[in-house]
Amino acid sequence: MAVGQLSSLGIGSKVLNYDVIDKLKKADENTMVKPIERKMEANLEKQKALVEIQTLLGNLRTPVRALSDYSTYTARHSNVTGDALKVSVSPGIPIQNIKVDVESLAQGDINEVGTHFSSRDDSFAQFDTTLHFYTNHQDYAVKIKAGMTLSDVAQAITDATDGKVMGIVMKTGGNKPYQLMINSKGTGADNRIFFGSSVISHLSNDATINLEAKSETKPEDDFFIKVHDEQNVIEIPIALKLQGSIESKNAALRAAIQKALEDNPATKSLADNGQLNVGVINEGKSLVINDKRGLSVEVGGAKARELGFIQDKSQAEGDLLKALTAPQSGKIKGIISLNGQNIDMGAITAEHNSSQDNANALIKAVNGIAGLSASVGADGKLVLNSASGQLRLTGANAEGKKALKDLGLSEGFSRSYANAQELFSVKNLQSASDAKFTYNGASITRPTNEVNDVINGVSLSLLGTTEPGKGAVVSITRDDKAIIDNVKEFVKAYNELMPKLDETTRYDPDTRIAGIFNGVSDIRTIRSSLISAVTFTITNSKGVASLMKYGIMLDDHGKMSLDESRLASAINADPQGTQDFFYGSDVKSMGGKETHQDGIFERVDKVLANLVDGGHARLKLYEDSLDQDAKSLKKDKENAMELLKTRYDIMAERFAAYDEQISKANRSFNAVQMMIDQAAAKKN
Repeated sequence: MAVGQLSSLGIGSKVLNYDVIDKLKKADENTMVKPIERKMEANLEKQKALVEIQTLLGNLRTPVRALSDYSTYTARHSNVTGDALKVSVSPGIPIQNIKVDVESLAQGDINEVGTHFSSRDDSFAQFDTTLHFYTNHQDYAVKIKAGMTLSDVAQAITDATDGKVMGIVMKTGGNKPYQLMINSKGTGADNRIFFGSSVISHLSNDATINLEAKSETKPEDDFFIKVHDEQNVIEIPIALKLQGSIESKNAALRAAIQKALEDNPATKSLADNGQLNVGVINEGKSLVINDKRGLSVEVGGAKARELGFIQDKSQAEGDLLKALTAPQSGKIKGIISLNGQNIDMGAITAEHNSSQDNANALIKAVNGIAGLSASVGADGKLVLNSASGQLRLTGANAEGKKALKDLGLSEGFSRSYANAQELFSVKNLQSASDAKFTYNGASITRPTNEVNDVINGVSLSLLGTTEPGKGAVVSITRDDKAIIDNVKEFVKAYNELMPKLDETTRYDPDTRIAGIFNGVSDIRTIRSSLISAVTFTITNSKGVASLMKYGIMLDDHGKMSLDESRLASAINADPQGTQDFFYGSDVKSMGGKETHQDGIFERVDKVLANLVDGGHARLKLYEDSLDQDAKSLKKDKENAMELLKTRYDIMAERFAAYDEQISKANRSFNAVQMMIDQAAAKKN
């Protein structure tokens, strides 16, 4: 039978009730449960107060750790005149002034394709072609199929280069507002995009190279270039003396070739409008001679290889058309047409022919047509080319179309890059180039505008150019703000912690009121340990150093105050002394052994670490003991409640039995009384 708030048995005797049981139970709860509950409440108060103290200690620890960190005392501040650059500096770099003159910023390559389109979904071309370009030390050939949309071609360029070159569809306005832009993702000379064909050097010779033109006694030029004008091949000799570094040689050779192109009447306009280009890449170690139209470029002469030209001619553009599969064996019927020239396959193949026989038959027929050529690759597939750069392939009828399929070919119109210049007509709007600047007078080039490798610890962000002779001045000074700010935070946190410690550990002998942690040594000793650490002094050749020297004082009540101006003056007057006192210093013993002498904030940090760091910290162990006490008290309360429940359940059952007996006795008495009453009535 459960025991709650008992009042009466409710059986009907109206004799017994539970007032006595209620009073007994209440008395037992007061002696057995209430003391445990009071202990639980006190434990909870201690846990809450401990969390508050731990939080306040954490607040104090933050500035203390900063002030016991060496990097705080080596912090640097930078200031820049003008808006041509931004600077960030690392701790510990020497205090100095740096002059930076920015001649040019690093920039990417921006190019537009001349053809305009009405929509992003317009067909880019009605023929197959290939876009050729060189960038970032690599040749690219982007296949463009007839019917591909403008957006498709833009994506194909991006995909082919893994995003190093981006095809972008721009809306520029007009009746046909869309154009294809072909831009480099990165900046720097290596990101310049050379469209068409190029020949590239890799100079590694530091020796002087004297380039002389042929003469009566010299039958050959030391170096010449061959390029195309509108109709003919133009050979241009280059004569000059190259000396100095590899970079300076290539720069001089580039300037000489550019001037020679501009001075030659046949190539002047081509050089002026960017059809013929000369550039320096690979940090000045390589020279690029380029024909944007895709026509061949050659170099030669007795010293071409000495100049680093391993290949003397630009790579051929590639085959105009390659079959998808090898020809079928057996007789192939049908008439096919190449640039309007018909070939009857039935007349040149036979039933017993192998695939190779049929390939050879077509090759012989094609090579007999002026301006056309055919061959077969190692994989057995046919390769077709045209001297004009155009090849239209058709089947005369259904049988001819099948013949093309049997040959691994299909109908279509193909044009080389050089032949499709009216489609591409690429115009360079901005050439990729390196940043050029001087750093304290030293000339420097970098491929990006983010420069962090000139001097370790100084990072420059180039934002614009400076006027000649009026460079930006970077002033690097000590940054004492971090020290001052952390000292201010330390004083604030200290003054928040100490009153809490006083409140929880106090004892008033008059009122005999004690704080919740009075008698808990782990808490009581925090105050004295911190005061001992902050009143630490160091005696050296300069005198006695203490916190008072830096404007930090304790009053009679233990409250800390800060004179910020005095602190700033002391730091400015002796930054090394401040570091030695706050952080510490390395000193040598008589035996020459070097040891570290802790500064005041290192000492405070060790006091705090002993309290809060790790599983064996004093406050962590005390916290664990409170947790364990809370669990034990909870268990004790549960046991006491269970004991009382059992005791009063038994007592209630006994009272119920007594009540039933009394009730029965009452009923028996009532029956007897009734019989007596009836007998008396009969006598009357």
